[in-house]
Amino acid sequence: MGRRIAAFLLLAAACAAQPADPRLAWYSHDKFGMFIHWGPYSLLAGEYKGQRTPIGDEAEWIMQRFNIPVKEYREMARGLRPLKFDAAEYVRLAKAAGMKYIVITAKHHDGFAMYRSKVSSYNIADWTGWGRDPVDELSKECRKAGIRFCVYYSHREDWDDPDGYGNNWDYDRAGKNFARYLENKSKPQLRELLTNYGPLGLVWFDRGMETDQQASEFVQIVRTLQPACLVNGRVGNYGHELMGDYQNMGDNGMPTGGLDEYWETPQTLNTTWGYSKFDQEWKTPAGVIHRLVEIVSKGGNYLLNIGPMADGVIPPPSVAVLKKVGAWIETNGESIYGTSACPAEFTWGRCTVKGEKVYLHVFNWPADGILRVSGFNNRTRAAYAVNNPSRKLQVGRDNDVITIAAPVTGRDEIDTVVALEIEGRLSVRPSLVTQGSDVPIELDYMRAQTTGKAAKRFNRDGKFHISKWTGPADSAAWRIRVSQAGPYRVRVRYAARPTWAGSEYRVKVGGQLLTARVAATGEWYAYKTFDVGSIDIAKAGEYEVSIRPVADSDHDLMYFQSLILEPAGVKMMVE
Repeated sequence: MGRRIAAFLLLAAACAAQPADPRLAWYSHDKFGMFIHWGPYSLLAGEYKGQRTPIGDEAEWIMQRFNIPVKEYREMARGLRPLKFDAAEYVRLAKAAGMKYIVITAKHHDGFAMYRSKVSSYNIADWTGWGRDPVDELSKECRKAGIRFCVYYSHREDWDDPDGYGNNWDYDRAGKNFARYLENKSKPQLRELLTNYGPLGLVWFDRGMETDQQASEFVQIVRTLQPACLVNGRVGNYGHELMGDYQNMGDNGMPTGGLDEYWETPQTLNTTWGYSKFDQEWKTPAGVIHRLVEIVSKGGNYLLNIGPMADGVIPPPSVAVLKKVGAWIETNGESIYGTSACPAEFTWGRCTVKGEKVYLHVFNWPADGILRVSGFNNRTRAAYAVNNPSRKLQVGRDNDVITIAAPVTGRDEIDTVVALEIEGRLSVRPSLVTQGSDVPIELDYMRAQTTGKAAKRFNRDGKFHISKWTGPADSAAWRIRVSQAGPYRVRVRYAARPTWAGSEYRVKVGGQLLTARVAATGEWYAYKTFDVGSIDIAKAGEYEVSIRPVADSDHDLMYFQSLILEPAGVKMMVE
């Protein structure tokens, strides 16, 4: 192994800590939250005049799905008097499930406020005559229990307001004054939520504003009234740059690999977010636990939704699943809370990291009862099952592979967590990208080792890419094994905004350098593939490949998607 490769391995520090930001400290630690979708749509429970929302469709979108007239929906909403609602019960369930924060729909797309709003009488306290404020009751119970309270607010979409976005069956699109809706309802209601319910952990916006200016005004309201409150990534246009404090995957989404920024997966316990009496496709406790572990192992948070019934009762299957999840977390929570991502993946499960411990989450024990952990550079001290820490497990090493003998008893049928104590901060050998005969080597974001400000990111339109790099200290690099010597064309696939055109970047393959200039592809995420030049690989073997800006600038280099090494005479089909 050459000196360059060895140095590359030493620089490949796995599980790099996120940039320090005191506002994000709680979010990074807590990992697991409860989402609550609840509103007048819960009365319809997935059915309107004999028409059902299909399984997998969102029951909370029923007003839009069937173009229910505003007047009719409003009259239906008067019946929402959830006499069985018990805020303390909701909080007890979240706590029993191991959840650390709660996000409730203060206003969903139907425009109905689930709190006492002075801005609009169309709210659960006044419109229905119920007289209670569930957002207030939940916020107080959360504070008592040490659960962080948060709100969802649909800032763009409002099917009730004549000027709001989304209702084109009752209101003429051409006659709408969207700015009037923002000033008269959306912004004032946001100020109510930020003023009347104590400290909020975060505001969860949805659907995104069309313009960055509109979105920034909502961010500024939050920053002004509650500077410590977080803003999620859906506050702005889905096709533009992230404007919030952390990124949201699409509903139920999951990155293939880890990201270099805070992120969250929202998921619901069955297939719909609001309550549907027809949807009984409940996730299993094992499925929820495995999903939680996978998300945390990639550096994300898991926001898991329940859809209460109209009377305020949480569906019993939701309660049963969450309590079983909580029983597992009660024993194994140290492997979730306050951990960071672990880039290694194994056939038997996942891993998370905290200090000088690596938590090995074993979903499926190997037939011979031996865990094989490859790629870790650290020395090991000891190993034990988290559910039985006093009994040490036998640890060995076979060349670069750490071996751990399974516990004789006490294996968890869902996920046995083994704590591996190591010396120093975890260092993982980067994955090796190998080449088949006459096959191009495509190097994407997932297996890249980013340094400096270069970051693996996600955007709803741009999908996964690397950006935020502005100077020579920022790079993406890969370790490859080439099986075919000879000439190669080097191609780079990226998107670049017009103002970024002309910036120089450098591709390095082993000791060979290529320099090129960024070409504009469009305003945001119009990816194109460009030839950078040719190199000649003298012999098969391992090499380092990297890409970085040549000089400092005040903007991103590009939205990078992949770097391709194409053997001469082999054409790779690209869009």
